Parts: sequence; structure tokens; C-alpha cells
Amino acid sequence: MPRLLRVLVLFLLLPATLLAQTTNYFFPAPTGPFNAQIPTPEQFFGYPMGTHHTRHDQMVSYFRELDRLSDRVTMQTFGQTYEYRPLVMLTVTSPANHGRLETIKKLHRQQATQTVGEKVPLIVQLGYNVHGNEPSTMEAAILTAYYLTASDSPETRQWLDDMVIFVDPCLNPDGRERHTNWANMHKASPFVADPLDREHNEVWPGGRMNHYWFDLNRDWFVAIHPESQARLKFFHEWQPYVVTDHHEMGTNSTFYFDPGKNSSNNPIVPNALYNGLYPKFANHFAGAFDQLQSLYFTKERFDKLYPGYGSDYVNFYGGIGFLFEQASSRGHLQETTTIPVTFAFTIRNHVVAGLTTLKGSIIERNNLIAYRQEFYRTQAAEAKASPVKAYVFGDPADPTRTREMVNMMLRHNISVHELVGDLPTGGRTYAKGTAFVVPTDQPARLMVRSFFEKEITYTDSLFYDASAWSVAHAFNMPHAELKAVPALGTAVSGPLTSQPGSIAQSNYAYALPATDYNIHKAVFMLQQGGAIVQTAFTPYKANLGGKSVSLGYGTMMIPVQQQYIRPDSLYRLVQRVSRQTGVSVMSLATGLSTEGVDVGSSANRTLTPTRAAMVVGPGVSPYEAGEVWHLLDQRVGMPISKIDMGNLSRANLSRYNTLVMVSGQYNLDPQLTARIKAWVQQGNTLITLKTASEWAIRQGFTKEKLAKADTTKTTLRLNYADAENVEGAKAIGGLILGADLDNTHPIGFGFSERSLSMYRNGKTFLQPSQTPYNTVVQYTASPKIGGYIAKDNLRKLGKSAAVLVAPEGAGRVVLFADNPNFRAFWYGTNKLFLNALFMGSIITVPSVEGE
Repeated sequence: MPRLLRVLVLFLLLPATLLAQTTNYFFPAPTGPFNAQIPTPEQFFGYPMGTHHTRHDQMVSYFRELDRLSDRVTMQTFGQTYEYRPLVMLTVTSPANHGRLETIKKLHRQQATQTVGEKVPLIVQLGYNVHGNEPSTMEAAILTAYYLTASDSPETRQWLDDMVIFVDPCLNPDGRERHTNWANMHKASPFVADPLDREHNEVWPGGRMNHYWFDLNRDWFVAIHPESQARLKFFHEWQPYVVTDHHEMGTNSTFYFDPGKNSSNNPIVPNALYNGLYPKFANHFAGAFDQLQSLYFTKERFDKLYPGYGSDYVNFYGGIGFLFEQASSRGHLQETTTIPVTFAFTIRNHVVAGLTTLKGSIIERNNLIAYRQEFYRTQAAEAKASPVKAYVFGDPADPTRTREMVNMMLRHNISVHELVGDLPTGGRTYAKGTAFVVPTDQPARLMVRSFFEKEITYTDSLFYDASAWSVAHAFNMPHAELKAVPALGTAVSGPLTSQPGSIAQSNYAYALPATDYNIHKAVFMLQQGGAIVQTAFTPYKANLGGKSVSLGYGTMMIPVQQQYIRPDSLYRLVQRVSRQTGVSVMSLATGLSTEGVDVGSSANRTLTPTRAAMVVGPGVSPYEAGEVWHLLDQRVGMPISKIDMGNLSRANLSRYNTLVMVSGQYNLDPQLTARIKAWVQQGNTLITLKTASEWAIRQGFTKEKLAKADTTKTTLRLNYADAENVEGAKAIGGLILGADLDNTHPIGFGFSERSLSMYRNGKTFLQPSQTPYNTVVQYTASPKIGGYIAKDNLRKLGKSAAVLVAPEGAGRVVLFADNPNFRAFWYGTNKLFLNALFMGSIITVPSVEGE
């Protein structure tokens, strides 16, 4: 009987408390000897590995014990999650190496570009559990840490002499804890393998994501969250040669290791990586899994395109990243289409993959070093040959958005410089003090390209995730390519912070520009502080210290006398708001404008404080709901009630004046739908995204229409084997589109220009409104800026509506064709959504003759 089948039979016959193998089960033969002074995980936790899910705090305690007992190990805390769980890293190497880590780090950095005079230990990082409900990975990290700490085999001692090994056991502690509690609280004895058992089916939102329901395995590139920011800081301190990223996938699969789909490699990364190092390591992994008689596959499904994956990020810095995917037991034991898969089996495969990575790294040591040195030589040569020598960027009207883009670059060790003098290029002038320069000839050159280039050449039409990710377009940031590097100012050395100017006390009014990204945070703080805030529906010019200053659409106006709070209190409030948000404040001494309407005009309309709720729960996209929650929590500081769909019928809707519905399947009771309609008609605002917009139209909330399906084509006869490629190519996986924005509409307030870049990864197509003022954003005739989209979909998108505002009685419905808050890095379209939240109550639709 094969070894795998014998093990499975044993697992099925024994009670849960006896199911575990000895620790040796998890390690490739031959094992040992092991230091008896180092407790096994089973001895420390009190249960055999694979019979219970280990809590994050238990793992931290075990790592701390390894640190205490062994001179091979140190544990450090390098960050903290939203829920205050520590991010820990275990450093495992020989005692001699521990004593000279700073020297090793220095030599390691030198070795990237030159030969050094001594043998420098390789830097390897093993990373686990970025998706919280892929639990075998952290268990594998625990066993791998034990193996490296306790094993006295000659091979292990060589590894510790020749490598500095970082074990990052859990990239997503908050999500891990949600799933761990779920699996343990529903565990039965004996185990229940039925896939429909509650243990194998988490409730919404599940444990995959972090606290705000974000996928952290898409966050390495944009680094929005504290987990990713801390991890990038550690990465760039060491820049390992090798990084692993351990995952789980569907229960009926096997095991995956790289190389990925050859047709979906990132074309700006050298082919020598994909054609040389990946196949070499694949042979090592194949040998290990062949020895285990464990099934695996390569070169399918998973691509190496996006720099935001944990297994791809290092590829942009001259290293190699490995994705491991194991068929999940999603609990302790689950049936498959063949034989049941056990938790212990999934753990073992990840242990073997991690240890084989170390073994392969030693074997491929010279190739790893040579590749990195050639990588940086090639990048320097390509930078000199490229016509693009630098990028300049900056928006003088929005220092907050500009500052955030600079800070995002700094997280990737991108060199950013202040602009020395005004620079006219590309039809605009970039001004000193408001713009920055990024040279392309720098070690982070590939990341610079990823930030600015809008289009790369693809050889495939199937994508595991996004096909475009230009940060410059995501920020809608004015930028230009430069054919020569201008005079460079000081290099930005640390995160930029706001520097608001001083504010003179006014006895008449204060004005805040709507162009600043933080304007909604400022408005919310002012309203919370008791101030009445108005917004300008007409631009005008005000007299500011004898100068005529333009105040555009959406400028926030705070009259001094028409307030419930005293002028001194208002002044202190305005100062505090400016200081905390960075939004500049202008003090007006007179209401008489130099041009246009005056300050007391009815064109300045009073904002009603937003009382928002959002529908969440089963059927709703947790990603999009989390993006709204994060945006309001972290950037605006405004609460939003998250109402489970099952509780919506119990809600007193009069408590709210704004309701958000992100993508989802809304099978609401007709009576509840009628209640929401009546609530909108009473003067409230419904904001819908993607499929929620489709629902609103089909339920008759508005007369706006979905684009009609193309019924003119004849059905072709195609080969069954081609179905996946043909149909997959029709998906909209994620691309950047160009649109025209009506920035005179309240939804467009604060945008300096009509041209807008928008992200698209859905198939909701909206017709332009028959009412001429309702189509706030419309895609251009040829909208594709970057990314892949099938020709039929592109034709359908051209001139379709991206954002509609439709009247419904005294209220309105704001319909988004896609998601303006995508992954929290589309700073350039967040304002559309926030305007819908803050301006909804004052949006009126002009009457049209004949309607």
C-alpha cells in the first residue's frame, strides 16, 4: 500500500486525539537527530499538529520560547495589525552569523552589484498565511521553525552556516484568528469530512481578508495597510534573494508550485528569471514531491504579472519569489473527488515546500547571486538606452494626493526628488514646491516603470487578476515623461506630512478649496465641531488680502455669524481642522466678490451632515464593502453603520440619509424594496456600485437604463477544449479607462480637469441618461488607457455612462458602473464617491422642457 494511502487510512480510523503522526511525519526523510532540549510543537501546545488549529498568540509564544532556548533563533516584532496583533519575524541562522548580522547585511547589499571578498550567507525569507483561512500555512511555519531550531543533521547545520533564514509565520493575523476560531469551534470528534458540514463553510465575510476585508496578497504593490507597510520596510532592509508565499486553494485540487503560466509572465522582468531560475527550482520541488508520492502541477492558472503578489514582488528587485498552493481541507478533514484530505497532509506539503526551497537555494546559490548582479547591470544599461530618463508629477491644487503618491513610492525604496525650478512640459508647467521628479536610472527602476507606465505588452488574454495598475493613473496625477533628467533637488528621505499655513481670524467667512483630497475629512470634522458648512455651486473670485483669488465649484464656505458656535470657537475649530487634515483655509474679510456671485449668494448651499449606512452580509462583496468602510474609517474619520442584509428589514431608515449598496446579489423582499424606494423619494440618497446599480434599475428605482445586449451576432461552433480560453478572454479582469467628467456637477466638485482615469473590472454597462444633466461621467469613445479588454466589451464601453445621478421623488440614486474605491489606492476617483456621500442631500436635477 502506498505511503500516502497508509497515512490516510490511519487518519480515518483513529479518534481525533490520536490522529497525529509523530513530528517526523511532517519532514522529508531522512530526519533528525533533533535536540531534545527544544520542545516540539506538540509538546508545547498540548495537541498533535493537524488535530487543532493553532491560535496566532500561541504561535507567538512558541516562537518566543524558541528564541529563549536556542542561540540559532531570535524573534522580533516588526509591526502591528489593525486589531493590535503583533507581526513577528523569526531569524534562524548559525550562532556565528547571529553575531555579525549587520556585517552580513552590508556585504549582502554590496554583493548585489559586485563581487565581495568572502562568502556571504544567502538571505531567504519564508512567508505564510497571507490569507487567514488558508491555515495549513502557519502550522507549516511552526513546524519549519522547529525543524531549523532543533535539527542537528549535517544538512541543517550547513543551511544555518550558509543562509540567514527569515520565517514570517503569519502575514494576516486578524484574518487568521477569525478562521481559527471558526474551525475550532465547529470541530467534531471524530472529524466530519462532509463538505457541507458547518466547519468547512465560514460565514460572511470569512477569514481570508484582513480587518477591513482587504486581500493582503494584492497589497504588496500599493501597501495601503499596516501589515504590508511593515513587511515592505523589513523586505527593503534585507532584500532577500528568495521569498516564498504559501497558500491554499480548492479542496479538489492537488499542489501547485512555480513556474506559472509562461504566457502571463511580467514582460518587464528579465526572461532569465522565468526561463532559467524557475525551471531549476521546479526540478528541486518535483523531486521532493515525487519522493512523497504527492500530486502537483505547474504552469497553469497562476500568473507572475502583478507586483502586488507576495510571490512576485521580489522579482522586481532581482530576486525570485515562489507561490505554493495546497488543496485545502478547510477544517480538519474533508472529502474530495478522490480520497479525503486531512489537515495534517496539507501542513506537511507546505513544510516540505519550504524546506526544499532552502535546499534548492543552497544548490542554486551561485545562480542566484549571478542573476541578481546581471539584473542590476541590465537595468542600468536599459535605463541609459531608454528615451525616458525621468518622470515629473504633482498637482498644485491637491497637495494631499501628491504627498500620498510620494509616500507610496518611498515604501518601495524609489528615489524621489523635489523639483528645483519650474518645468514646462507636456502642455503644463510643473512648479517648484508642488512637483517631484523620479529618475528612471535607479535600483528600483522596474517599480518606477510599474508606477507610471500605463500599458505593457501581453501575450495572453486570460488574467488571474488585474491587467493594469499604473499608480499615476490611479491617482489621476498630472505627470509627464522626461527625455532628460532635470536638475534634482533634495531627495525625499522620509514620509511627507502636511504643512498647512497660518490662518488669520476672520469676522466674516472662511473658505476651503474642494480640490484637496482631505476636504471631506475637513467638512466632517467641522460639522462634528458644530459648524455650518456651505458649498459653492458657482465659481467666483474673492478678495483675499487685496488679491483676487479664484474659488472653484465645490469650495467650502463657513460663514462666521450664521453659526450656533461663537466666532472664537469657530476660529479654533478651523485651525484644528486645517492642522489635522492639511487642508488650507482662506480668511475672507468681505462678502463682496471681485468677480461672479458674492459670498452671501444662494449659490452657496448648506450641507446636511451625512448619516450613512451600508448593506453588508451574505451575497454582498466583502472587498467593496471593506473598501468603503476603510475609506471612511481611516481617511475621513466618519462612522458608517454596517447593516447585515438579514437585519435591513428591521432598520429604521429614517435614522439615515444615505444608503450605500456595493456589488452583490440583493434578493430583497418586495416590501423592503418598496420601503427603500419610499425612503429615497422622501429626499434621501441611494448610492449603488456595479451589480447593485443593475439591481436598482431593474427594481424601478430610476428610469435610467442598462446597455442593451448585442443580439445581432450568430452563434459560432467552437471546440469544447477552447471554451476556457475563449470565454475567459471575455472577462474584464481589471483595466484603466478614460472618461469625461462634468466637474460642474456636485459629484464632480473638486476636480480641476474634466479628463479622468477610471478603473474597471466589472460588466455593468449603463446607458447615458436621456436627461442631459444626469450623466456625470461618461467613458470616451475609445476609452482604453491600459490593460486588456476584449474588443466586443471595448465597443460596448465606448460612450457608455460611468456615473449617473437619477432623481427619485425628492431624493436621488447615484449609480456607479464600477468601483471608484478599488483596493484603496484609486485616490483619483475616491472623491466621486465621497461627493456622493456628502453632496447627495443638495443635488437637484434641473427640469428639462418636455419631460
